[in-house]
Amino acid sequence: MIVVGTAGHIDHGKSSIVKRLTGTDPDRLPEEKARGMTIDLGFAFLKTQGGEDIAFVDVPGHERFVKNMIAGAGGVDVVMLVVAADDGWMPQSQEHFEIIKLLGINSGFVVINKIDLAESDWLEVLKQDITERIKGSCLDGSPIFECSAQTGAGFDLLAAHLNQLPHTVQTRKDYGKARLYIDRSFVRPGIGGVVTGSLRGGKLSVGQTVTVWPSLKHARIRSLQTHNEDLASVSPGHRTAVSLTGIDKEDLQRGGVISDSQVLPHLRENQVFALSVELVKEAPVAIEDRRRVLVMLGTTEVEGEIRLFDRAEIKPSSQGIAFFKPEEPLYGLVGDRFIVRLPTPAVTLGGGVVLDQLPKFPRRRDLDDLSYLRTRTSGRLGELVKSELLKSPLVRETDCLVLAYYSSTEIGNEIALLVTSGGARRFKGWVFDVERMKLRAESFKHDFEAHVSDKSHVKGLLLEQIRPLLHHDLTIADVLLEYFVSEGVLQKVGDKYDLAGRGMTLKGVVKEAHDRILSELKAQPFTPPTLPTLAAGGKIYQEAIRFMIESGEVYKCGSDFLFLTESWNEIAAFIRSRLASDSRLAVSDLKDRFGITRKFAIPILEETDRIGLTRREGDFRVRGDRFEK
Repeated sequence: MIVVGTAGHIDHGKSSIVKRLTGTDPDRLPEEKARGMTIDLGFAFLKTQGGEDIAFVDVPGHERFVKNMIAGAGGVDVVMLVVAADDGWMPQSQEHFEIIKLLGINSGFVVINKIDLAESDWLEVLKQDITERIKGSCLDGSPIFECSAQTGAGFDLLAAHLNQLPHTVQTRKDYGKARLYIDRSFVRPGIGGVVTGSLRGGKLSVGQTVTVWPSLKHARIRSLQTHNEDLASVSPGHRTAVSLTGIDKEDLQRGGVISDSQVLPHLRENQVFALSVELVKEAPVAIEDRRRVLVMLGTTEVEGEIRLFDRAEIKPSSQGIAFFKPEEPLYGLVGDRFIVRLPTPAVTLGGGVVLDQLPKFPRRRDLDDLSYLRTRTSGRLGELVKSELLKSPLVRETDCLVLAYYSSTEIGNEIALLVTSGGARRFKGWVFDVERMKLRAESFKHDFEAHVSDKSHVKGLLLEQIRPLLHHDLTIADVLLEYFVSEGVLQKVGDKYDLAGRGMTLKGVVKEAHDRILSELKAQPFTPPTLPTLAAGGKIYQEAIRFMIESGEVYKCGSDFLFLTESWNEIAAFIRSRLASDSRLAVSDLKDRFGITRKFAIPILEETDRIGLTRREGDFRVRGDRFEK
C-alpha cells in the first residue's frame, strides 16, 4: 500500500481532489462539513488499475490545525501538494512545504487546482513560480498537474500518475520494530477498543501481544483491518485499524503508540532526547537555551524545555544539537523525524532527527562525553554505529541501537564491516571501537598507578577496589576487567588484579617496618616471633607483613608464624629427605634437626599436612598426597 498525504493552504481543494479520485469525502466530521474545511485527519482509499491500494491521508490546511497536518504527514510515502490557481502560493503552502522537507518525505507531486478559475497566462506564471519554490526539495523535478476538482479537467493525467506510483515509490521498510502512532481511537460495540494509524517499522498479527505507550500496559490484537478488509497480519506502510482486548479505552488515546518492542521501559527511563535541529528560514525567533517548545513526532504533540549543546542559540536557516525534555512521555527512536513549533504563537520553527535518548539533561562538564552526537548528524547508519561504540567502551552486540530506526540485520552488517576493516573488535558478545579501547586501557593504567602510588608494596587490588577505577556500571566494569586480563594489560593472582609487569617496592615508614621484621626473622630463622607479635606495631607493620607474604619473601605458616622463605624451604627439604629414606617422621625428628620446641614443631607439621606434603598417622607423619609434586 502507498500512503499519499495531502498538503497545502486552506480551501485550495485538497479534500475535493481526494473525493473526485476516490469517491470518498475525507471530511468526516459534522463540524468540518459545516465550516467547509478539514479540521482533523481524513482518510480515503483508491485501488489502481493494477489492483494495488493507495491510501489518502487528507490533512488540514488552516494554520490552527497544522498539528494535525504533521500527524498525518509523518506516516506518508508520497506528498500531494495542492495550490489553488486563483490564490497561488500562500502562507500555509509554504509552511506545509517546509514541514514536508523537515519530515524527510522524499517523493511527491504538485497539483494546481481550480484551473477553471484562472486564465492560461496566469497558470503558466504560477507554474513557473512553483517550479522555482520547490527547487532543491523532494518535489524538484516532480510533475505538476493542472486540474479542476469542480469540473474534472486534468484528472485523467493525475489518475494515470497515481496508477504508476506503486511501481515507482519505495514503500515503508520492515525493520522488525512495529509501531503504530494512534491518530484515531474509538470503541466499537461487540469489538471493543479500536485504534487507527499508519503502521511503521514491522508487522502486526492477529493474536499478537503488544505494548501500549505510554501506559506500558499489554494488550492482545483481536483483529486487523486495512481498507475495510480483515487481515491476519499487516505490513509496514498500511493504513491500519487495530482492535485490542485486555486494555481499557482510557489507555488508547490519540498520540499514543501500539508497539511490539520489549524495551519500552528503558525508553521511559530515558526521556531526554538529543536532537539535531534545523530551523526554517521563516522562523520568527531563534532557539535559545531553556526555551520552551512543542515537539511533534508521529501523532504525539508535547511541550517541554530545550537546552543547547555547544552554542548559545540556533538561528533561522541554521542547524545545531539540542536536548529536549518532554513534559509527557514521548516515543521516539533514533533516526525519527520531528517538527518543532512555538507553543505561543503557534508557528513552525523547524524540525530534525532524533539522535539519542538520555536519562537526564547533561551537565556542562558531561558535554565532552557527548561529542559522539556530532557524528550522528550525518544520518548514515555506518556513522551511527561508530558513534554508538564511541558512546560506551563496550556495547552488547544484540543491544546495539535497539532503540533506533534500523533493523538488527542492518546494524549487524555495519558492525561486521567495522570488524572486518579493523575499526572494531568483538569480545564474548560485546563490540568495541579499537582506538577508543586503546585509549581506555591507557587511561585505566594511569588511574591504577595513581591509586597505588603510595601503596607500591601492595600486590594488586581486590575486585571491589578496582571496579571504581573503570568508571562504569558493574556489568561493563567486569567485562573490561576480563578483557584487560585476556590482553595482558592486567594479571590476576588469586583474588587480586595487578598491572602486568608492575613491581612491588617499599618506601618510607612501611620499608622501615619491613626492615625491622626482616631483621628479627633472620635473627631467629626457625623460632620466629609470633605473627600477632609482629603485627602489634599497627597498620604500618601489617602492610609490611602483607607485602612480605605477597612478594614471596616470607612463608605464612598457619595463623601463628612467619618464616623467611629460605628457612621454610630448608624445613620442607628436610621433611622430604627424611620421608624419602624412611616411611615415618616423628615430631622429635623436627625438634632435633632445628633445635625447636613443640611450640614450633606442631604448627609446622600441621601446615605440611594442610598443603599435602605430609599426612598424620597417629603420632607420626607419612608422605602426603602431594609429596611427589
